[in-house]
Amino acid sequence: MVEGKNDYASDSEVRILLASVGSEEFSESDDTSLYSGKDVAVLDNSLVSISSKKVVLKVYKRRWFILGLFSSLSFMQCTVWNTWGPIAESSLTAFPSWDAKTIALFGNWGTITFVIFTVPLIWLCDLYGLRVGMMVSALLMAFGTSIRCISMNETIFTWMAHSGANFNGIAGIVLCAVPPALSSHWFPPNERTTATGISSVFNQLGNAGGFLLGPLLVREPDLSNNKTITKSNVRLLRNDILNLMDAEALICAILFFCVVVYFPSKPSLPPSLTSTVQRLNIKEGFLQILKNREVLLLTAAFSLSQGVLGVWLGVMNVMIEMNVNLEALNLNQVQSGWLGFWAIVASCVLALVIARLTDYLAGHMKKTITVLLIVSAIAFTVLAMMCLAMIEPSAYLLYATVIVGSCANYAASPLFMELAVELAFPVDETVVGGFMSCTYNLIGALFLFAFFIPDIGVTWMNYCLVAAPAVSLPFVFMAKEEYRRSSLDKECVEDKSLLINSTLGYNDEI
Repeated sequence: MVEGKNDYASDSEVRILLASVGSEEFSESDDTSLYSGKDVAVLDNSLVSISSKKVVLKVYKRRWFILGLFSSLSFMQCTVWNTWGPIAESSLTAFPSWDAKTIALFGNWGTITFVIFTVPLIWLCDLYGLRVGMMVSALLMAFGTSIRCISMNETIFTWMAHSGANFNGIAGIVLCAVPPALSSHWFPPNERTTATGISSVFNQLGNAGGFLLGPLLVREPDLSNNKTITKSNVRLLRNDILNLMDAEALICAILFFCVVVYFPSKPSLPPSLTSTVQRLNIKEGFLQILKNREVLLLTAAFSLSQGVLGVWLGVMNVMIEMNVNLEALNLNQVQSGWLGFWAIVASCVLALVIARLTDYLAGHMKKTITVLLIVSAIAFTVLAMMCLAMIEPSAYLLYATVIVGSCANYAASPLFMELAVELAFPVDETVVGGFMSCTYNLIGALFLFAFFIPDIGVTWMNYCLVAAPAVSLPFVFMAKEEYRRSSLDKECVEDKSLLINSTLGYNDEI
């Protein structure tokens, strides 16, 4: 067979896989039904059988644009979520009716809305595809940030800020749940973990982005004379906050426009054989997850380890400042805040490295997760001992324990997602990601609600931080490691494959 010269003119990489148990020829008259779900059937025992027809696979270069656009949206969603924490002092000065609970509630809306709206948003993606889900999320982000620009009147702005936080929180459901599905739809098996890692990392980087964008545009209040804040000072602060609102709204509007212009649910030709397998619908998928012991064990470990760390980073300064004498370590509140920023950045870098190595050294996710959780537990144990005055504190040790513990813990996040998807196959990746993200947010909500217990203090945070990765380890140990999706892809690639470069225009061997 000779491929037409212009068939793949837009992409340099084309992977053709002929998966066959018969001797049929693949002709140019064959249409898309040859790689549709009906040719790869899911049996009752969750195994997958391949029919005698051929499966054509193609890896598109534009997959990196899709991943980049998705990651940008994920980054901005978390940046908007972290708008108020970094400029809390300025916000409380500009809006006197606000207090610390107001700032905390802005962040809590993300957790609350996630739990409430997970099923409807996952159902939307399951029924209409990733494009519709992404358009809804991008629209919610653009609308939620735009309404905050309507007025700086304190009453109106307060309502708009709360509403915007709700819309942004709902948008985060798709962005947190979709990464495994996006990598499955667009990336070949040897890049899936990397793609999931990149999209997950950018959401976490958005948290760090909030620490940069807010303080960059909003000045600190002038409280040097300890007098009542003047109206002119309040006006200047509100103008700065409005500039921040405008900047976030503009970026979100541009990203929404980009999604509308081009963000297909999946490519015309699949990147792997398992991408063609018909997934279970949302109801059957959730029921299958609840029956799957291994997925439940991994979800428990993921939620405990990642859920506690995710919210702890937002209140880390409170624990450190109340347990460690920063002045004795020549550290101030600002430097303590930057510790959280660098911990996030370092965690994201290590997560990308681990994800890429996992793609190269396939089949070792469980071992990697175990090692990372052990390192995290050790680092946080040392931090807890320092906070409890059991060992002599030092600035170096403080930085080392926070950064190492956070890096090791968060680097396991994309591996948890990918291994759960492998074990749950053929449950839809979006359903798996949504289920895990929902339980993750439940754990985070319980951690934050503990602050409302009277006279609880902050000592309990030391124990929770150590317990989170430590308690997760038994769940990981008990989970059986099985690569259902990757095994099928590997089996078929070993059958017969050929890599074609479109600069040749055609290949005479096919």
